[in-house]
Amino acid sequence: MVDRVQTTGSRRQVWNRSAKKTSGGLQRGDLFQDKYGNIKSRRASNKAKKNKNLKKAGWTVKKGQFGAVKIADVKKKKKGSAKKSKKRSSKKGGNHCGSHPRRQSKKGGVHHNNHPRKR
Repeated sequence: MVDRVQTTGSRRQVWNRSAKKTSGGLQRGDLFQDKYGNIKSRRASNKAKKNKNLKKAGWTVKKGQFGAVKIADVKKKKKGSAKKSKKRSSKKGGNHCGSHPRRQSKKGGVHHNNHPRKR
């Protein structure tokens, strides 16, 4: 009995030798399996490593720690920018405490200490 091999298939089929190549033209020699069991392209993986894609995405390695470590964002100070006051937009039909009229509790809504309750 002769086993038939598909011409094109998924990466897993190519890895298991039930297909000759992927639709993109990758053969078994172009593929490898990572430590999680995913099948990757050798060429694409080496290009990502060469381009330092992890470093560009904000990851680095730290001595004494296993795996990648997120780089802390450095806060940049803006020079010459003054604080601008935000304009408050007036909303139609709201009460003074900002609670929704139909969502009021039995006590009469949310009230703050500096706002006397209207009766």
